[in-house]
Amino acid sequence: MNASSPGPAHRAGRSATAIAFASIILGAACFGTLPLFARTLSDFALAPAAIAFYRFALTAVVLAPFVFVARRQWRGLLWALGAGAAMGLGWIGFVMALERLSVAQTGVLFMTFPVFAIAFAALVFGERPRAGGLVGAALIVVAALVVAPPHQAIAGGPITILLALAAPAAYGLLITVIANRLSVLPPIAAAGAVSLGSVIILAPIIAMLPAAQLVPAGPGAMAWLLGFAVVTALVPQLLFVIFAPVLGSSKTAMAGSVELPTMFLIGAVAFGEPLRVAHALAILLIAAAIALSAGIVPLGKSAPVRR
Repeated sequence: MNASSPGPAHRAGRSATAIAFASIILGAACFGTLPLFARTLSDFALAPAAIAFYRFALTAVVLAPFVFVARRQWRGLLWALGAGAAMGLGWIGFVMALERLSVAQTGVLFMTFPVFAIAFAALVFGERPRAGGLVGAALIVVAALVVAPPHQAIAGGPITILLALAAPAAYGLLITVIANRLSVLPPIAAAGAVSLGSVIILAPIIAMLPAAQLVPAGPGAMAWLLGFAVVTALVPQLLFVIFAPVLGSSKTAMAGSVELPTMFLIGAVAFGEPLRVAHALAILLIAAAIALSAGIVPLGKSAPVRR
């Protein structure tokens, strides 16, 4: 055999990397379908809090046994539950913003989460921002301004913009908690605890809703609800938990950037939103930002628990 030819172990490693990369792309594409499900369920007259609750409920139930097994790491679980609660509340804002902004605008505004991650890392955990992370954050802000320029943001109203930024702020907090407090937990237990935290904070809110805003009515409503929980939460969470540690933080972030163009396509195909040069520019800017700042959040033992 030629000494320069790759051996079985090397080929197996490349194969595992290719599978992991494809799996993260699939998971990110699943996350990118969020606007389709959220808007459709809103059309069934479900309240934003109910939509958020249903998204996390199935994952919380399926992964609850792993959370129980990790109960001795209760400090890490408390951090995960708290970060999950923030995500649950942030998701209410995401759904409400989708009712007022385009899918593309909401998607790009969500991609500002690295800005919040850098801020929370500095404020909560005392981490000094890296130069690459700061440049990447600046590029993301520019991308947001390209797709959602100030005059459109003002037309949507400042409350709408704040609602749209609630989810990336919560996800930015989650990322810093993962990096600094969840390494004591198995990744699948961390994912379960985050989802459980969302369910716990949302349960008393939906308990106050009228039945018409809590139980979907109409043909196909339950199918949409089940698809929402499986496609946008359970499946991509498991894919990220399993394959992100194989791929590493930088490649995971790059593969995960597929989420944004998926959202753009959903907006164009499902809701008739025009695709413009600005959207392509935003994708390039965010890809550049990810390349610069992918290493600011180490994977360690805990894979990134996606929202």
